[in-house]
Amino acid sequence: MVLVAVIAAAAAAGLAISSAQRPPGPAPPLPPTPSADPTPIPQGPISGIGFSVVDDPATFQVILFGGIDNYANTWIWTGSRWSLASPPMSPPGRIDAAIAYDPRTKQVLLFGGRHAPVTSGRSLSDTWAWDGATWRELDAGAAGPPPGEGASMSWDEALDQMVLVTSAGNAPGGDQTWTWNATRWVLKVHGGVAPSAFALPMAFDPITRSLIAEGCCYAPQSQLGALDTTWRWDGQRWDQLAGTAEPLPGSSLALDPATQRLALCNCGPMLALPALASWTGRAWELLKVARLPIEPGAEITDGTSGQLLIFGSAAPSNPYATQPVHLWALHGSTWQELDTAVSGV
Repeated sequence: MVLVAVIAAAAAAGLAISSAQRPPGPAPPLPPTPSADPTPIPQGPISGIGFSVVDDPATFQVILFGGIDNYANTWIWTGSRWSLASPPMSPPGRIDAAIAYDPRTKQVLLFGGRHAPVTSGRSLSDTWAWDGATWRELDAGAAGPPPGEGASMSWDEALDQMVLVTSAGNAPGGDQTWTWNATRWVLKVHGGVAPSAFALPMAFDPITRSLIAEGCCYAPQSQLGALDTTWRWDGQRWDQLAGTAEPLPGSSLALDPATQRLALCNCGPMLALPALASWTGRAWELLKVARLPIEPGAEITDGTSGQLLIFGSAAPSNPYATQPVHLWALHGSTWQELDTAVSGV
């Protein structure tokens, strides 16, 4: 027994000596350091031109979709900040799509535009609905409006219908007017608006209780005088209103909640000085408002805040450059920036 104990003690001592003399093993590897996101999400939409924006009263939010370099992104303005949506389904990326809110279905409708990339993308004629959480394609495969960018869409409060005007380029009388019956588009009239309805600004006028459209921006040289035209929709045809030439080349039309008048904005690249004109129900009057420090791209009526909002880029020398989309609100004759935290990537 004594011999066994001695042997065990000697073995233990030898093990201890061996362990003390053995060089230490390599240290365990450190956990990997997380790499920086190569494409951080910006604090707001980054785009050039061609984005579509609309007020969504059902969710008390503003929706901005598409545009150069923002092609398939959906951004939501909550009244205090932008957030990038991650819907399970989304329209293909595009520019110059028509967009409007449908109070009957409580959804935002999006139609057409040009598929990305701009230089080689095809014209589109699909219709999508935004319900606050995702996009859903409507009327797929049905005969409807022809493909094309620069269509215009607006809700007619008096007639309880969504009105869409599609452009046939500079071909006189080639424009088409459609209405949405909650499931598909119905052709109402062929022609009857300005010689070119490309990006035709439209909005409902509470004074005349009718949908008003303003000739804008593009026409053959021989028909440039027809740009200064105001049109009214009666449900069956467009009637040109006499003596209503606007004092500026307006390209966006929305209701100013402060005055309850339509405000025509000179919004868009390569136009004259940004300005606003107000519709009295019979004529246009140039508004004395401060010039915006941005190049305006679109305007909307924000029903939640009761403000007229202008969206645009801070690069007036190059409107096609990709820049953060800034948001301003009209207060009397001055402007207030709402998204001061928005910055580039």
